[in-house]
Amino acid sequence: MRKPAIPGTGSLPLNLAQVIEPMKQNIEMVTGARPGAVSINPLPPTATLADCINQLNLILSRIEHSG
Repeated sequence: MRKPAIPGTGSLPLNLAQVIEPMKQNIEMVTGARPGAVSINPLPPTATLADCINQLNLILSRIEHSG
């Protein structure tokens, strides 16, 4: 099942597109839907605490766009 997505903003009025487009890009970046985004694989049941910390840091860096 596909996740809902924000449609393209090309047909929107310019003032509305200028607000919606950056939000669309951020959502796509966080969810991994942006072209070129690397998917985050789930951790195995045998994951260590260090694995969990690394995974959490990866998610946080994606949200903050610092990584």
